[in-house]
Amino acid sequence: MKSIDVAVKGVKETIRDRRGFTFIIGFPILLIVLFAFAFGSGSFLSGGSLPHEVVVVNEDVGVNVATNNTTHYINYGNNFIQVLANATSENSSTHLFKIDNASAEKADDMLKSREIDAMITIPENFSSAFVTMVNNSTRTAIESSVGQQAIANATSIAAANAAGLSGSSVSVPGANVVLPTAGNTTSSLMIQGDSGYMNYATAQGLVMTILDQYKDSVRSNATALAAPGTGNGLFTDYIPLETVPIAGTQAFTLFDYLIPGLIVFALLMQTGLIAGSLAREVESGALNRLKLSNVRAFDLLFGTFVTWTLVAVAQVIILIAIAIALGYHYQGGVSGLSLALIIGVIAAMASISLALLVAAFTKNEMQAISLGIMIASPIAFLAGAFMPLPRQELGTLGGQVYQVYDVVPWTHAVSSLRAVLTYGTGLTPDVLLQMSWLIGLTAVLFIVGVVTYRQVRLTPEK
Repeated sequence: MKSIDVAVKGVKETIRDRRGFTFIIGFPILLIVLFAFAFGSGSFLSGGSLPHEVVVVNEDVGVNVATNNTTHYINYGNNFIQVLANATSENSSTHLFKIDNASAEKADDMLKSREIDAMITIPENFSSAFVTMVNNSTRTAIESSVGQQAIANATSIAAANAAGLSGSSVSVPGANVVLPTAGNTTSSLMIQGDSGYMNYATAQGLVMTILDQYKDSVRSNATALAAPGTGNGLFTDYIPLETVPIAGTQAFTLFDYLIPGLIVFALLMQTGLIAGSLAREVESGALNRLKLSNVRAFDLLFGTFVTWTLVAVAQVIILIAIAIALGYHYQGGVSGLSLALIIGVIAAMASISLALLVAAFTKNEMQAISLGIMIASPIAFLAGAFMPLPRQELGTLGGQVYQVYDVVPWTHAVSSLRAVLTYGTGLTPDVLLQMSWLIGLTAVLFIVGVVTYRQVRLTPEK
């Protein structure tokens, strides 16, 4: 019975602390909402994750083909781009892809900043490979339909074949068909992207499926025209899909891609610890004693800020050192690591500022730690520390598209750390822009945090 009395007492105390009880119940609910936002299909919050933004660089020179003694030009690369643009998700009118117009150089920068999910390159012999595929498919279909003996008795001619292809061909006596010339031209459709980016993996799978369907459609139409009823018996893939990682990341693992986000997540987790430390000073009466002394509010807050900033410097150094010891691959050398340290420290300052806000509105240490973690965890998700979230464009400024997630400084910390450590870009204009937003938003958060904490906790009681 005593154990029951203790349990009842514990339940009453937990429920009595309404703010703490709300944190306990609200945190898992918030996590479920975030995952639904990131992965939910047709969620009213996310609106889905389609279309995938891609850049298609078409280098295909096309081919001249003859149909009924008339030669005309076909560019299978242009046709495939149209197929991609028109592709929709199953049982829906939602397009799978939004094709952006950009050069290969610009697209490479867009991949690194994750403005696009993938860059697709159509090689110059793409159409020639399609001609080879259709010619050889047609030959296979005719051979299975007419028979080897009839083909062996065929005579060479120089005319267009019934499948609408150019080049020399062979007329098959008694069969009213023309055997197209075999070829061996192959080509690879290349798709490039960030191997650690989930949107790239999804886009890659969709492009592969659409390419296979397009090849089957072209091949089936040709064989049906030359040898109706024979089906498609060619299994050679003349136009495979080749995946190309971003330069320098060929040997990277998922661990290597996660490190920039994990660093920011670790710095965000400081929010609860710092808020708890500040709340503990209130509970213990230390803050009241400081207010009665000659210590100014500025001295107290600045001293706290410096203390935790030094802790953040040590934390970033330790995190990177342990990651490297565990086999972390990065680019940029010593200069990249130094720049990453600066970015990490600024992100830590933003976390300290957030902790001041949390400490201002919590009554005790446990509440401060709970609320700090409850706020920091979803912010880490919104900042893209672990996974990409659906595009939610806020607007365009200076030619740069900004999303809802860009209003928090840690989003820019993740982006700049990824650019510096994963891609080894150095202090490029894009990294400078991200760092500028990181510094500006951190400054705003710092002012709000300091003013709020000072008004709530450090203003002398009347």
